Amino acid sequence: MKKLFSAMLILINLSCFAQAKNWFVSFSATPTIGGPSASLKKQMIDQHFDQTSAFNFLGFEGTTTYPVVIKDGSLLLRAGAKLNDRRSIYFVVGQSTAGRVEGFKNEGYSDFLGIFGGSNGQNIAVDYKVYQFTAGFLYSFPDTRSKIGFGPSFFLVDYSVTENYNRKQNETALSPGATFTARVPLGKEKKLFGVELVFEGNAAMPVKMKGEMEESNFQPGTVNMFSANIGIAFCFRK
Repeated sequence: MKKLFSAMLILINLSCFAQAKNWFVSFSATPTIGGPSASLKKQMIDQHFDQTSAFNFLGFEGTTTYPVVIKDGSLLLRAGAKLNDRRSIYFVVGQSTAGRVEGFKNEGYSDFLGIFGGSNGQNIAVDYKVYQFTAGFLYSFPDTRSKIGFGPSFFLVDYSVTENYNRKQNETALSPGATFTARVPLGKEKKLFGVELVFEGNAAMPVKMKGEMEESNFQPGTVNMFSANIGIAFCFRK
């Protein structure tokens, strides 16, 4: 981690002293592939929180099959400055991914006169948000507007576990890693405002989630921190 932090300091110093010819700032809200949700889903299946709940409300019946996975995309702000014709420095900050994984262990069914009813059991939900900070270099190719970049990253994971609708204290964990990025401007780069196709791939150390469950005995474990996102970014440049 010390080496990654030192690398970020070097990149920041370079950006301060370099005589950049131009700059860009962009914002993107894109879907995310991967992240902690797949690991959490597997943990719930392994611990038998993958059962079905049913309900009856005035004759309206329905079922829900668990685990239920809800994922939010990335919300990322990017900024960079040109160092020379082939290389730029860039920074990324924001929400890399977020989501919720909910599980259920069925322990029976309660019914009142056939009018109201529902499954009884243990309910578990894990909410998480992953915040990203990246500093790296972008490289341009001759005769093309495409750019690729690479740099060290830090990912801050903010999460909480809810047991039977009783939310536990929020926990945080830090995961060092690296990010690969690609940018393809759509249209001429000479305009102040533009649109770009962006891709980002993140690789980071796994995170061990904590949690002391008193009723359900669910134990959160280690989650995978590999993720990627692709989409459109709105860009200001000069």
